[in-house]
Amino acid sequence: MSKSGNVNRLAKKIRDNTSLTLTASFRLAQQVNVRPGPPTADAPEPRQRRFEAHLAHVLAARFQDHQLNGALLGVREAVSNGQRLDLLLEPAMAEAVICELLPRFDHSYGGIRGVPGLRVMGDGRRWTLHAIGLGRVAAARTDSGLIRLPLPRDDEVALWGRAPDDLSRDEKREIERWVDAKGVDDLHTRDLLMSRLLRRPELVNRTSEPHGFANCYNHHAGDLVIEWCCGDTVEELCASLLAHGFIDGVPRASAVELVSQHSARLGDATIILNRHASCLYGDDAQTIAEHIKRGYES
Repeated sequence: MSKSGNVNRLAKKIRDNTSLTLTASFRLAQQVNVRPGPPTADAPEPRQRRFEAHLAHVLAARFQDHQLNGALLGVREAVSNGQRLDLLLEPAMAEAVICELLPRFDHSYGGIRGVPGLRVMGDGRRWTLHAIGLGRVAAARTDSGLIRLPLPRDDEVALWGRAPDDLSRDEKREIERWVDAKGVDDLHTRDLLMSRLLRRPELVNRTSEPHGFANCYNHHAGDLVIEWCCGDTVEELCASLLAHGFIDGVPRASAVELVSQHSARLGDATIILNRHASCLYGDDAQTIAEHIKRGYES
């Protein structure tokens, strides 16, 4: 099919799956920077989606503007492998990714950090992160190097070495809070979109490419925010996500809202995209990237 035919077909799909007008849908369809290849498989069942969404949510909250080498959330590639998701991690961030995900009770914080119930097994080059009754994800470095497990800090109690069915009281409480988060109207959409975000690093990492880092965070258990200043516009990123099936199956009315030239909301503000109007870093970008890198090396 011709390029114009692909654009028209995608525009109709966007119009049919969202509340956008045909004009807006056509404008988005014209801006797709990453052409769709084979469809990205969704997590095969709801518990796996919920587990992957929790991983993405924790990493966004912890890494914020400390991504490195263009790897948002520390992930470079994601491969669906049956019931499991295989993540290939940015080597410089790999140990930090595993550290942030492993559950521990932080006395200074007064609660659980990481993903409650998560347990780990592997040989140092490949770790399987699993939670009983929820799901599993395998993680390895893109260069196949070793990933050392962290040592708990003085004010922390490591929980990841416990048996999979030996959950602490605090872990059980935190799992319940994520599974049935108060104030989140549509848990299905939250789990679906955050899981899809983790499974599409080649798209979301475009926000990090100009400087090597972007900013991500969340306000509560129901959203994940990505902010950047250079590279793809919000509409270009939205267009690529929509072309790759990101909002398929999401309620039409809340699938995508183009709030302004610099902001969009997907899935009723489950995923929020913000691009600043001007560069935030300029000539300081390289210095900031080197500072982030030294932090991971220490």
